[in-house]
Amino acid sequence: TVPPEGRDEPVLVLNDQPAARLITQQTLEAFRYRAVVVVDVAVPVAVYARIGDELAAVLTDMTMPMIDGPRTFRVLRTTNSAVRIINASGLSANANGAGLGISHFLPKPYAADRLLTTLRAAVYDSS
Repeated sequence: TVPPEGRDEPVLVLNDQPAARLITQQTLEAFRYRAVVVVDVAVPVAVYARIGDELAAVLTDMTMPMIDGPRTFRVLRTTNSAVRIINASGLSANANGAGLGISHFLPKPYAADRLLTTLRAAVYDSS
């Protein structure tokens, strides 16, 4: 099965691991998404405030130094209650976004097809 392609939708990628950021960016771009990669995990809220209305989704790691997943979720939800957030984590306990009601969970490590299928569901299957 061929993974679903995007339509040039921008996706904010928050991950403190350089290799994971690069692979995610390359995967998204190869399948016609526009990756907006945040290298300094302390600034995602500023980036979101600037381009948040354009974003199709936010893909964030649950555990990062300086700004963790739950804090990121709360701030982004305050800015835009309809923001589509995909929570990526290697810990199954983080599947629900630490009780924050995150509906899209991406278990790590993940393959490209799982990333793209989850992203498609977050962008098009949610209201």
